[in-house]
Amino acid sequence: ESLAEPTTEMAGYPAVDMEPGGDDEVPVPGSWQAALAAKEAELTREVPNLLETMNRTSEEVNSFERKASEAQERYRKLLEQWSRQYEELRSRYGSSIDRVKPYFDAAQAFKASSEKVQAVVREFSAAASQHSQAKVELRAIEHRLAYGAHKVQLDRDQQDGLSRATVRVLKCRQERDRREQEYAESLREYEEAKEALEGWKIQLGEATIKRYQPCFRTLQQHQSTLATEQHRISTFSERAMAAKSLYNNSLAELDRINVAVHTARKSFSKAAEARQLPEEDPDAAPEVTGCGSDDEVASKLSQAVFAPPEEDAAVAKAAAVPSATAAEQDEQAEDDGPFS
Repeated sequence: ESLAEPTTEMAGYPAVDMEPGGDDEVPVPGSWQAALAAKEAELTREVPNLLETMNRTSEEVNSFERKASEAQERYRKLLEQWSRQYEELRSRYGSSIDRVKPYFDAAQAFKASSEKVQAVVREFSAAASQHSQAKVELRAIEHRLAYGAHKVQLDRDQQDGLSRATVRVLKCRQERDRREQEYAESLREYEEAKEALEGWKIQLGEATIKRYQPCFRTLQQHQSTLATEQHRISTFSERAMAAKSLYNNSLAELDRINVAVHTARKSFSKAAEARQLPEEDPDAAPEVTGCGSDDEVASKLSQAVFAPPEEDAAVAKAAAVPSATAAEQDEQAEDDGPFS
């Protein structure tokens, strides 16, 4: 479900002004629209950045997957060429090629591990440098804001700047630690490859190795190219996976924002409807029932003129009660006389 841009009108409620009502003015939907627009603006502040990230990572995924596929095709063709050349050597030198092949495989593995160590060292140095630079920038921001030294009230921009700098330090430290682990792993592989090469060299002897070295020189060149293509395949695949992960994280964050916006709209809508319900006046006089004084009787008689036919009997009965009471009072006065 797509997100709409924050507007000054809330769906279902027209934008109107405050109705005059003295000191007890009740806000009408227009005021809720302004509050809702501010809330939506706050919730959707990161939406443009997330959409930009998704567009960029989508292009990166397609690009890296295409490059990985091209590298796999080159690797397949190179492997076929290497297999044909090796079969030609076997047909010329027999099984002796199989006996010395492990040494040249070990030599190729040692060369690849050596190059990997050098590359990892460069990446670790770059990550360590970025981490140091991020810490310097964070300390500069903390010093500028007097953070930790005095109690200060930071505005939103200052808080965002401090938060971004802190997050950058954490990410750079994680990257540095990851590169450090890669360096330790590549160094271990380098030492193992070196030990294996020395073992085969001792087992075969220098003379045998030199005799077959020209035969394997061409094979080693093909093996080096194969290793390069294999490294490209791994690199492009890892970058595609990282771009996919970032894309999915951005999509999940957009979904969370979408849910939060719709929740806010429902909450503001219910609040606005509740404020518009009529309220009972606690100071209103209670309704008077029954018959009492002559004025009340006259009021009821006047209402009887406008009463519907089915109510005539009830109204007449209510009016006859005080009349009968007055007649009884006059008759009692005549019997008593003036001197009673």
